[in-house]
Order: sequence, then C-alpha cells, then structure tokens
Amino acid sequence: MENKRIIPYGVINWATLVRECLFVDNTAYIRALEPCRTPVFLRPKRFGKSVVCSMLAHYYDVNLKDSFEELFGMTDIGRNPTPLRNSFLVLQFDFSTVQVGSLAEIERNFWENIKGTVRSFAAKYGKLADWSMIREATGPADCIDKVRDVIRDNGLPPLYVIIDEYDNFTNELVVSNRDIEYNAVCGHDSRGDTTRESFFKAFFKSFKAGLADGTVGRTYFTGVLPITLDDLSSGFNVGTVVNLNPDILNLVGFTKSQVEKYVDDVYAEHGFDRSNREDVLADLGAFYDGYHFLPGAEPLYNATICNWYLFNFVSYKGKQPPDVIDANVRTDIGWFRRLAQTETRALEKLRAYIERGEGEGVVRSALSSKFGRAKFFSEEFFPYALYYLGLLTFEDEVTLNMPNLTIRNMFVDYYDELSEVSNVDEARRAFGQAVRAHLKSDAPWRDLFDAYWQHYVKVRIPAQAFDKMNENFFRTTFTSRCLDWLSAYYSFETEYNSPEGRCDFLAVPKAGSPKPAMLVEFKYFTNAAAEKGNVLGRADPDAETVKQALAYRKALARRPDWNHPIDVAVVEVCGNTGYNWFDLPEDCSQIAN
Repeated sequence: MENKRIIPYGVINWATLVRECLFVDNTAYIRALEPCRTPVFLRPKRFGKSVVCSMLAHYYDVNLKDSFEELFGMTDIGRNPTPLRNSFLVLQFDFSTVQVGSLAEIERNFWENIKGTVRSFAAKYGKLADWSMIREATGPADCIDKVRDVIRDNGLPPLYVIIDEYDNFTNELVVSNRDIEYNAVCGHDSRGDTTRESFFKAFFKSFKAGLADGTVGRTYFTGVLPITLDDLSSGFNVGTVVNLNPDILNLVGFTKSQVEKYVDDVYAEHGFDRSNREDVLADLGAFYDGYHFLPGAEPLYNATICNWYLFNFVSYKGKQPPDVIDANVRTDIGWFRRLAQTETRALEKLRAYIERGEGEGVVRSALSSKFGRAKFFSEEFFPYALYYLGLLTFEDEVTLNMPNLTIRNMFVDYYDELSEVSNVDEARRAFGQAVRAHLKSDAPWRDLFDAYWQHYVKVRIPAQAFDKMNENFFRTTFTSRCLDWLSAYYSFETEYNSPEGRCDFLAVPKAGSPKPAMLVEFKYFTNAAAEKGNVLGRADPDAETVKQALAYRKALARRPDWNHPIDVAVVEVCGNTGYNWFDLPEDCSQIAN
C-alpha cells in the first residue's frame, strides 16, 4: 500500500519535504531574492523561515546538481530555474543552538557551533579540495578566513552563506536585560558606543571581505529583529533587509488561496469526508490568518501553525482537532515587559488593547529606517517592536492591531498576569464547572457567561477600569475563557465578518455535535450611563442591537455550507454593576421595531 504524504510539521529539510510531505510551493520567490546579494529576511518566530533556508541550500548547492529534477522538478522554480542554480558551495549555520551563559561561555558555545558546521561543510565538499587547514583555526573569523583561502587557492565556486536565526542568542541577552554581555558581543562599550572588535563582529566581517574578493557570492540571513544587525555596525553593514519588499513579502507564510488548495490536497490525499471543510478553513482563518506585514497587503497565515493544526487534523482522522492554539507560538512576556520599560506602562498598553480594542498609530516609513537596541527600546518605538515580534500587524495604513484569536488570547494571558486580576486559576476553575454543566445537561450559554461574570469580571477587574471599557473587553476575554475549556467542542470567532458587518462572538459546534451555534452581540454601558437609563430594569433589549444580531444570524444562515441551527443573544453589560442577558426568539420583529 502506497504511503500517504505527511503534513510537514517539524520537517525543515527540503529533501524530506518534497519526498514525503504535502507542502505549499513558495519557490517562485527565489527569483525575486536572487538579484540581491545579501538579503536579510525578518519574520516572527515559527513562521517557516528555516524551511526557506533549507530550500535555498538545496537549490544552490553545486553538489546537488544531479538531484535538481527530483528536488525541484515539481515546483514553480523547477519549471523555470534561474541561471545560478547549483552554482555555489553552501555554508549553512543555525544560531538557535547557541546557548547563552557567561560571556566566556557564549563565545565558547559560538565557536563550537561554527567549528562543527564548518567541519561538516569540509566533509561535504571533501572531493573538491584539501580542507585540512581549517582545523588550525583559532576562532570563528579565522575559521571562515581559512575556508575562503581554500576557495581562492583552488578556484572553487564561491560560498552561499545561510544563517538561520542570526539573532537568536543575542535576543535572549536583550530580553533578559543582559546589556553588558550584549554590548560585548556586538563590540560596544558600556554606553553602547562601538569601541572594540568582538568575536561576533569579526565573524561577520569575514563574510563582508569575502563578498568583496569574490570568495563569498551570496548571503541569506533570517531572524526576528533588525537590532543586532544594526548594532554590529561595520561588521556587516552590507546586509539588505528585504522583508518589506512587496515582491518578497510572501516568501514565508501562506495566502488564503494557498491554504484552500493545501486543505483540499489534505482531504484528497487522506480520503477524508469533506463535509467539515468550511469549518476547518474557518479555524485556520480565525486563529492563524490576518498578518498584514504592509498596509493593504494580502493577509498571510502563519505557515508553521497551519501545519501544526493540519498535522493534528490528520491525526484525528479528518476531524477538527480539539486544540487550536499551539503553545509554542507564545512570545515570552519578558519581551512585553522589556519593551514597555515599566510594569505600569505595560499594563496601560494591555488595557488599551483588551479593554478598549485600541490600535497603535504608526508611520509606515519608520519600519524601514535603521535602528539599534537603544532606539528599539525607546517609548515611541513600542508598537513597531511588537510588529516585528508578530504581536501587532497592519489594520489599515496608519494603525497596528492584533491579527487573530491566537494573539488576542496571548494578550489576555498577559493582561491577567500584569493587571490587578487575582486568583485567575480560581476563576478558570469556576468557569470550568459551568462548562461541564453545559456539556452534560445542555445548561444555557447564559450560565457560562454568568460564571465568567461572577468569578472573573465582577471580582477580579478593578472598578476604575469600567469607566473606559467597551464591548471589546467582553468579546475578547469571554472568548479566551471559552477557548480554555470548549475548543474541543466549538470553533470560536470574535468580530466574525459577514455581509452585514462584524458580530461580537460566534461559537460554531464542531462536526457531529447536535448543539446549535451561539451568536452573541454585546452592548456596553458605563455604570453612570446604565443608572441614568435604568438599563438593568429593562424588559427588552436595545432594539438597534437586536437588529444587528438578527442581521448576522440571517447572513450566517444564507451561507451555502451552513448546516447548524443558530441561537442568538444580546448581552447588555452595565459597568461592573450587572448585566442583562436576552435570548432572542426566532421572531423578534416586535423587539426590533
């Protein structure tokens, strides 16, 4: 029986990918990259950068010329290759394995990384020349210089140098406030001024020299942040940051059309029942889509996390997996603290995102300017820093906001940790009891909201926060609580896009569940406004909110793929005083009028 192609979650090697896996073909971007001799491509972690490094290594390796058809024949670049294919000696590093300790330990660990990689390189190209002199190298830069000497003396093809996660260990120093070690690694004094030659800077200078004398033909570096590259100054000031180039923007990540084809390929490969296809696409869109790396650019899905979801989808034999958020994508809260500089400012920002749903105003041109560590941690640069970490993305030409439910859920966790919210675990346990009743005895959604209200909102959130709040807080934090307990049974969306607008909360039962979908529209009143309007004494909900909720229900029911009954509720929240929950009947004409 023929083996089925697997989902490439955790697969980085290009040869393994094309031989054993289903995959999205992004090889066309090799053409866009090739005119640049020194591209640097930055993206948030776990976005698929390492696969591109392996793709380039296999494409340009002179040793793999005879394997080109097998490795690329089925791809876009294979059908129309560039002149430089298979014309370099590929020297590929991975700095994610460099361990951080004392400065002496960092230097030693870095040297071991370089030594091991270069010796493997020498073994790979052992038939082309005698590389024995590299064993006499006294450090990283000297090691690269000796490689270049062999290439020059023997007339060999030039190097294509690939460095994956070029800033991984330096970022660890940055986020942990180890400025002394960071300055020493980058060749700065205690004030951040360039004063000395460090092992790290000397290593990059050797590649710069190789670009000048022809022993290095191309370089390609990946990372998350531009600050280390800038702080290296003369070490490698020839690198060209290309991740904002519109022609290269989609090098990593998936477009919507690519995801739809990929999902179809998964169904076809494994023979799964396609009745839940739209639900699977809805999960992928709600949790992994929405990354606009330029204003107006096509939104991208996080490629690695899409693979994680589809890997689990196959493991569950074509059923939607119970978990939709990969914990590995979480960005350390230490970054948020360091960037905000103070706990007070971090909390102020989180309250703007969670309590009010505010975006960050930015100037697009600021992203392409150079900045080192000092500017990166300046107050005005805060939103741009979150952009590079993948926590904010372009909502419009001048605003950054959270891209999807995965990031929203992460921000709620930050909010709980940094705000005055206490005993969050106790609140979650109380919500869990309500969830069990909901699943066992069809207890209404009203009971779930009441548990969230009594144990999270009413007693955990400081009273002064409610004066500046809006609906965003409730749709975001209530959804987060639901995700903790109900992701195995429902798919969730906030601000679900329909032809009638965006509804606040939508829970769609996963395939096979007899439960109806739940659509909730929130209306928020401050304590003062609620008291003035006697909102808690109402017998009927706000008519305009009812009209909105009913319009969203009609839009859902008209979808050709929709096959769920839909329950609808309007929730009027009155500060921290109380709330009205109104379940809407099928015929709400009198209320809506």
